[in-house]
Amino acid sequence: MGTSTIVANITMRVLLDNGIFSHSEFAESAVKETLVGWGDTKQVLPVHGLIRKTPDKNPEFQKQKEALFTVGRLIREGVIEAYDYREIQCERIRGRIGLRVCDALQGCTFHSCRPAVERSKFRQTVNFMDAISKGGKKDCAAGLELSEANQIPFFEWLCNLEKEHIDALIRHGALIDLTAFEIESLRNVDWFRVLCQTSGSRENSRENYPDVFHLWTAERNGLDAVLTLDGKLKNLVSRVKKEKVKRVEIRTEVLLPMDLLQKLGITEPDPVPMDIDRFYRWHELPE
Repeated sequence: MGTSTIVANITMRVLLDNGIFSHSEFAESAVKETLVGWGDTKQVLPVHGLIRKTPDKNPEFQKQKEALFTVGRLIREGVIEAYDYREIQCERIRGRIGLRVCDALQGCTFHSCRPAVERSKFRQTVNFMDAISKGGKKDCAAGLELSEANQIPFFEWLCNLEKEHIDALIRHGALIDLTAFEIESLRNVDWFRVLCQTSGSRENSRENYPDVFHLWTAERNGLDAVLTLDGKLKNLVSRVKKEKVKRVEIRTEVLLPMDLLQKLGITEPDPVPMDIDRFYRWHELPE
C-alpha cells in the first residue's frame, strides 16, 4: 500500500468519466503452452490464464492509469464518493466487456447523479443504438447511421437554443416532465454553451461536447471534481479561467488521478498487484 496522508475530514465527491472505467482493467486473457505430466506420459497442453496488459508507450499516461488502484481503494474506504450518470453509462455500454479481474475499481460503490438535462425527454427513440451512440467522427467512419437522438447532435441543439426557445421550454416544461433542476439548467445553458464554443475549432469542438456536458453535470450537482485520464478537458478549464470569461464560473475541478491523490496528500500510489511478463493461472490470480 502506498504512502497516504489523507487530508482530515474530507470526503471528495467525484464524477468518473468513461475513460476511468475503461482503463481500470489491467488483466487480459492469455494461453501458455505448458508441459503437463500424467503418469509416465508428458504432454504439451495449452493452459488458459491471465497476463498483465502491456504498459502504455507514454510513461506519464501509464502512471496516471496505475494511480487508479489507489483511487479505487479510497473509494472503498469512503474517502472518495464516486459518481457516474446516464450519459457516462451510455458510453460504457458502447465499450467492450472486459475482465473483472485485477480491476482497480473492483468492489467500489458508485452513486448516480442527475444529468444537467435529461436527453431522453427531448429526443425519443425506439432504437437502442440511437440512444447510446456518440454521433461523432468515429461513428461516421464506422458507417453508423447517425440520429438526432445521439449524444453530440443533442448537445449541439442545446448550444444553439435561442432565448425564446428556452423560455418556451421552461413555460411548457410540465408537458415533458422537466424537473426544477432541469429548468434551472436551461436558464443557465450559457455556461455549457460558452465552454463548448471555447473547446476547439468549429470543426473539432463538437467532439468535445460530451466531456463538457459531463463537467456541466458535475457542476450542476455540486460535485468537487471530474476525474479523467484525458487532459483536454483540464486544459479547456485552465484556458477559460485564464481568459477570465466573466459569464462562466467553474467551481468543479477537472483532475487527473495523480492530481486527485496529491489533493488528498498521497505521495506514493499503491502498486499494481500484477507483475509484468508473468503468466498467472486462474488459482494464482491477484485479489
